[in-house]
Amino acid sequence: MVSPVKAFTPKYVDDQICSQVQCRLAVIAELAHGGILAKRESDPNTQIAPSELKVTVDTMKFNPVAFSIGGEKCICLSAESTLHRGRKEGSVLCIVATEKCLIASVTADRIPGDQLNLVVEKLGDYLRLSGY
Repeated sequence: MVSPVKAFTPKYVDDQICSQVQCRLAVIAELAHGGILAKRESDPNTQIAPSELKVTVDTMKFNPVAFSIGGEKCICLSAESTLHRGRKEGSVLCIVATEKCLIASVTADRIPGDQLNLVVEKLGDYLRLSGY
């Protein structure tokens, strides 16, 4: 993997997440305030906002039953302090918080959730080990 210190670009999201699982959106944001470090939005009608990511970070502490990402409300299937998994119709969502950043990704329809979870959680582990 490429060092995250130098590489938080849209290509980083493409290489580390979207090349391994078909995603409608993927984002890496600063944990402190939701500032977007890298993102990919395959649908021009879906926009990820820093304010929305900040709300997601804040609500992760309270094990929500639903949350919003890219303007879409998702049902929370499982919640831990640094990991949330969710679903919206045929799409699956995985959100991982590390020490300094938030990784969130939503699959295209009918992509297996375990595939997304593996990719996003592995990236989260790598970023934690890298000090992020």
